[in-house]
Amino acid sequence: MDKWEHIRQYQQSGAYVFMALPNQKHNGIAGGFHNSFNMWVELKDWIKRHSDYQNGNVGIDLSRSNLVVVDIDKHEQNGMASILSWFKSHGVNPDTIQDTYVEQTPTGGLHAFYLIPSGQDKPKHMINAIKGVDVLSNTAVMTAPSTMTGGQYRQITTFEKIKPVPTWVYDLVNGLGSETPSNRYKAKYSLADRWKMTINGFETGERNNQAMSLAGYLFAIDVTPQDIYDIMQSVNERSNEPLPDHELNTVYMSARRLEEQKRARMSEYGRD
Repeated sequence: MDKWEHIRQYQQSGAYVFMALPNQKHNGIAGGFHNSFNMWVELKDWIKRHSDYQNGNVGIDLSRSNLVVVDIDKHEQNGMASILSWFKSHGVNPDTIQDTYVEQTPTGGLHAFYLIPSGQDKPKHMINAIKGVDVLSNTAVMTAPSTMTGGQYRQITTFEKIKPVPTWVYDLVNGLGSETPSNRYKAKYSLADRWKMTINGFETGERNNQAMSLAGYLFAIDVTPQDIYDIMQSVNERSNEPLPDHELNTVYMSARRLEEQKRARMSEYGRD
């Protein structure tokens, strides 16, 4: 597959593609990686006006695209060991990484790409969600078949495998990634914030994060599961843009599963 076929595949998925100079990651024209297009004819016209980029590298502007990338570092930090350990402690099948479109970076790391379904909030952008693992949703990322000095970006799985973003990616960025307490993470929403949600509903752009935060808090103070679900539905109905039922259900089940796992671990510690 040549570069232009790669680009068409990305754009057909809804990605905004930009060009970088050969062996570089950056677009040097004013606007940088925001010189991105999800229509082939528009990108082609831009390249005609900036011929230095004709043979350049290919990147995706994630800030405009319906994509999120889980970036697993295998060069400076052992991100693979971190995420496999996190999967084990959170009951996630480790094969999930291979279930979507994955690229290998020139330094041996992995980029796992996921689609954001229409109307669904993106996971927030977070560097070092856990050690050596970034969740990228508001930046640029280089893609195959780009080449850097010393290596290239290459496909590990086929692009046709790209899947909708799974719940565990939201878990990772919502402060549920640390296996032990650290000073790095602080709760994004205060108790007062959560009470405001119950009055005003979830804010557009933060709906998934706020719903997870509220559900986690209610589970933590031992509200019954049925009452929690009813409360979340009521709050969601008051939102300017309510979450679709299937997304609310996904958040609820994720929060419930995490609470059950936490209590199981506490029970294990109590038997030592």
